[in-house]
Amino acid sequence: MDGCYLAWTKPMDTFLLEVLRDQQLKGLKGDSGFQASAYRKAMEEINTKFNLKINKEKIQNRLKTLKDIMNLTLDALKKSGLTWNDSTKKVQAAPKVWDDLVKANPKMRRIRDKEICNFELLCDIFEKNRASGSTAKTCKERLQQWEEEALTINDVDRLQEENVVVLDNFDNLTSGTQNGVANGASSSSKTTKRSSKLGVKRKFDEVESRSATIQRQYDEGLKIVHDSLSEIGRQLAVANEYFLKSNTRVYTPEEIDAEVQKLGLSGDNMLGVVDLLMSDNKKAGSFFGCPDELKGRWLQRNGC
Repeated sequence: MDGCYLAWTKPMDTFLLEVLRDQQLKGLKGDSGFQASAYRKAMEEINTKFNLKINKEKIQNRLKTLKDIMNLTLDALKKSGLTWNDSTKKVQAAPKVWDDLVKANPKMRRIRDKEICNFELLCDIFEKNRASGSTAKTCKERLQQWEEEALTINDVDRLQEENVVVLDNFDNLTSGTQNGVANGASSSSKTTKRSSKLGVKRKFDEVESRSATIQRQYDEGLKIVHDSLSEIGRQLAVANEYFLKSNTRVYTPEEIDAEVQKLGLSGDNMLGVVDLLMSDNKKAGSFFGCPDELKGRWLQRNGC
């Protein structure tokens, strides 16, 4: 299987992503991706479930394909006129909107009118890792970069528009700048930069703390839901086992024929009894449950 083409099915995709989400909840996924033990677990589970012999490389290649589809979907949903239809699991838009989008980005053909059945699951696992450029940096990394560089008033205005920093002391900053004009441009610039950096750092500390709390609460809630669904699945399996054990026995034609022959019937009479018992398993159970001395009377009462 390792050297052959593998056709992934929807159940295989779903099962793989669910296993990897479990590994994520156990802390086996970082910013750089899943740990080796998470991939080993995924290989064991999917090979056992679907009787396969796939390796880590095939799993990583499939994840890359699924992540590409997720990223295309997220990019499409940012465009005007495109929405997510949870019933069909598709990105929904008018034909003209799709035509324009595909013309601008031919890769969008991959998701046009295509079912993306594991979109939410993919987002749970990978969406927070999809940022690129400056937005991919952590709060601490961005703060460190800005502390090493000189922040201008325009930089602070941009940060305020992005809700990264709120300058409650903006009046003080502006007045300090005006005083700096009188006392020298160099002094004003240093004061503004220092105050701006302090405001950015305070805001980042607050944002980072809130983000960590929200992420922890989200992970805890997700684990509770997962555990609850696992317990429901276990209970359903137990109930199904009890049902199968208690279900009415189905008698085979051989068993029915052998039992009827004990009564000494022959010809049409025998055929009529066999047809009756084979066509109605409930009556067959009643017939087999009768004592041998009453089976003849049972047949008479049932028109045989």
